[in-house]
Amino acid sequence: MTTVAAPPVRGRRMEREERREQILRVATRLFALRPYSEVSVNDIAAHAGIARGLLHHYFGSKRELYLEVVRTATQVSDVSMEVAPGRAADGPAGDVWSAAVDGFLGAIERNPDVWLNAVNVGGAERDDEVAAILDETREILSDQTLAAIGLADRADDPVVRAFMRAWGGFVQELTVEWVGRERIDLERVRTTMIATLPILVDQVLPLIDREVASRV
Repeated sequence: MTTVAAPPVRGRRMEREERREQILRVATRLFALRPYSEVSVNDIAAHAGIARGLLHHYFGSKRELYLEVVRTATQVSDVSMEVAPGRAADGPAGDVWSAAVDGFLGAIERNPDVWLNAVNVGGAERDDEVAAILDETREILSDQTLAAIGLADRADDPVVRAFMRAWGGFVQELTVEWVGRERIDLERVRTTMIATLPILVDQVLPLIDREVASRV
């Protein structure tokens, strides 16, 4: 277990949001270094330089704080995507799509250990609440990606939805190879994400559509 020396408790008064963000930063660091079960409320409070009661005031419990750490680590930026990948627009083709990919990968790069813990790398037992947060992230990514590739009007199509979520699973595995197993670097992950979706949309999805139509 990694040991982190706790700083002495200080009483500097912070604004509410500043204090909340400070506790969240400390918890993120501790949960990245140790398993959930080995991080106590007292540990977090000591490293944040606050009384235990103040932590409960802001987050209720260690469990609620941990879920907020996961939610923050997997948060998808609200990027307005109007340029389909690989297609020319007012600016260079794919600029908005590339920005969305960069935002997603940047969030993982800032908190790689939290991300790996959240996606249960290494066969950890299933956590239904964490799984729900990850599922919400995949749904948001699906919506944003559909907008980016000009298919927002098909967001409720179950076939298209399944297609996008399957691609999201592929992306998740890429991130594990990058920050978990370290067998691929960031630039290759980025290039793969940016390049694969236009190919799948232009070549594979039409085949799926035709197959579905032939069964109707």
